[in-house]
Amino acid sequence: MSDSRFAPSALILATLALAACSPADEPPAASTPATPAQSEAEAPRELDAEQLARLDNPKPLPGDVSLPLPCGGEMLFRHVYVLTEGSLDDREVSLGYPFSEGEAGYKQSFISGYRRDFINGQFSLQDLAPQWQKQIAERLPKIDAGSPLKPMMYFIGKYEVTARQYAQVMTQAQALASGETAPDCAPVTSAAGRLPQVKLSRFEAERFAAVYSAWLLANHRDLLPVSGRGSKGEEGGAAFVRLPTEVEWEFAARGGSQVSRQELEARLFPRPIEGSDDDGPLANWAVFNQVAGGTGQAPRLMPIGTKQANPLGLFDVIGNAAEMVQESFQLVSAGRRQGTYGGFVVKGGNYLEGEGTLFTGMRREYPLFGADGSEQRNETTGFRVAIGALSAPRSRYDELFAQWQKQGRLAGLTDDIDAADDPTQRLDSIIASATDPRLQAELGLVNEELKRNVSLIARQREEAAGNLIQSAALVAETINNYNIRLTNLRQSQRQAQQNNDAASAQIFAGAIENGTKALNGAVAIYIDNMASGTRYTNAVIQAQFQRIKEELARKPVIGNSLVNRATLFVNHVALYRTQQRADPAEILKQLLETQAVAQP
Repeated sequence: MSDSRFAPSALILATLALAACSPADEPPAASTPATPAQSEAEAPRELDAEQLARLDNPKPLPGDVSLPLPCGGEMLFRHVYVLTEGSLDDREVSLGYPFSEGEAGYKQSFISGYRRDFINGQFSLQDLAPQWQKQIAERLPKIDAGSPLKPMMYFIGKYEVTARQYAQVMTQAQALASGETAPDCAPVTSAAGRLPQVKLSRFEAERFAAVYSAWLLANHRDLLPVSGRGSKGEEGGAAFVRLPTEVEWEFAARGGSQVSRQELEARLFPRPIEGSDDDGPLANWAVFNQVAGGTGQAPRLMPIGTKQANPLGLFDVIGNAAEMVQESFQLVSAGRRQGTYGGFVVKGGNYLEGEGTLFTGMRREYPLFGADGSEQRNETTGFRVAIGALSAPRSRYDELFAQWQKQGRLAGLTDDIDAADDPTQRLDSIIASATDPRLQAELGLVNEELKRNVSLIARQREEAAGNLIQSAALVAETINNYNIRLTNLRQSQRQAQQNNDAASAQIFAGAIENGTKALNGAVAIYIDNMASGTRYTNAVIQAQFQRIKEELARKPVIGNSLVNRATLFVNHVALYRTQQRADPAEILKQLLETQAVAQP
């Protein structure tokens, strides 16, 4: 009996058969063989291994991971991590852009409007093959022992899929669908296939993903991530290739986990120039129509990797070929996606557009079919791929159920309520023991609404706890600045006294008195923040501290100093939780000792 886990599904087989009958629309040849009239000296030479590698990865970066392609190529990916408590948790992010009245694009706000969404990854580090673990482990944030958070990852293509890669995969469709032997690989003698594959339909992009998935599962299954690989019990969900979702695409295009929250919501990702605080010109990162800028250059599609990468190491997320994503198009209404579904979504803009129309949150809607009923294709739209897996493989059922049970519990909001005494838990027991079906149903609805609202409050409290930690770190920084100023004032006062300058000494004395009051007032505010911190559970404080540390680590000048202050504050909250009091003099001493260590 065959093992169905290792056999392509009926859907994939049907897709492969369709792909075999519907070859790519005018795909560029993978090579240019010599004609009989050419002499041996004139025949094109086959590219060597180094040249082949540059075709698929023209700009190698630390942290690159790859999967094989038929005929010796490779598909490059970058990891994107999200700090969450597990598979059922997620992070709130903003998509689109908040247009102002009169700003270009304002009248189309219902298309690319500012809206809320959520993001998480499907893979933990343990879910990855050893080769990928080695490449990625050192680039993930270090998690404190007491933190409930861990990095969950997804993977998205480093480059747009090229014409050569598309042709390499689609030549396998017939063999995979029929079980026949795959055709021999032609020698690669030209780099012409480095252009993004365009002029294909949404269906053809999905067929590419299906054929590539089937080929990988048949030939390189051991290299694929497995959702739940590190869990006991049944095998988790083996990964497959698909189009990225819109939130996956946009979060990664904006810079994802490599930029600050403020930068993540900006119109474009950071574009640093060495020795300058200003962003560099977008032309260094994107291919677009620059005629309006006076270059006189006709816009054209360019090979992958000709520009610079965004902060996550992705190329051409803006301009060059626009990119399809997985979902059907939805309008934006009241800060959320509206409930009707249209054509397919295209992101990032293309090489024919001007700079003013390009931003990471832009989106377009295209029809699936042309006026004549044919599949819609155009010269400006391509795609990149992502790696997906089951969201709920059987090996993760226990983990997911445990996280689901914790959601909406009042005990999660405060340490003052034990889990055993949680009113929502007692309500569950009452519902379970009710004998009247109508009463049971009514109570069930009430309970679900209660849990939903508790979950919303929990999210708000988590954000407030994070803000409190940052605020306390800044207060501690202010205390340090006050202390430096007081030290300088006292030194100046002593100098005035030594010079018998009584008037100046008196002025310095008044300034020292005011400075001391300000310092003591800041310490009082800091202690108030300590008391406020105890209103949140220790798990919430630890989780938000981990997120704050990651955010502060991106601030090269003040970040390390603020991390030290935030660390001390979290320790002070834990102390206040047990003692319910604080000695201002001792707190000030500890703050200044920590701040002295933090000074460069």
